Amino acid sequence: MKVGVVGASGYVGGETLRLLVNHPDVEISMVTSRQHVGEYLHRVQPSLKGFTDLTFSEMDYDKLTDKCDVVFTAVPHGTATEIVKALYDRGVKIIDLSADYRLHNQEAYDKWYGWEHPHPDYLPKSVFGVPELHREEIKKAQLVSCP
Repeated sequence: MKVGVVGASGYVGGETLRLLVNHPDVEISMVTSRQHVGEYLHRVQPSLKGFTDLTFSEMDYDKLTDKCDVVFTAVPHGTATEIVKALYDRGVKIIDLSADYRLHNQEAYDKWYGWEHPHPDYLPKSVFGVPELHREEIKKAQLVSCP
């Protein structure tokens, strides 16, 4: 499976890559970062030196769609909403590591996070990524929102 990680230069992106880099069924095919375009991944995530010679790419939805079967979004809360929507609309499977699609109730975003969700019609499309509770739904979902 070809995997991309959006926000790969941050802590969550780095931890995600460390889990994926030795997975026998995963090929990391694209990593993005706004600040490190063109730099080697291992210069920002030193623990990955010797595992990959990927360089950071700019955010390009068409390239992500072409190169990846699954995309992890590892960006700060509140910034994944547009990225997830754009990828979802292109048919890519997404595993969102932010809180942006965790809740199905639009009003809960205002109450708990202090902002109005810009795409409330996408909230019911996400499956909460706890396999002990939602294993079958996760298998079929295009958008999985992880805790």
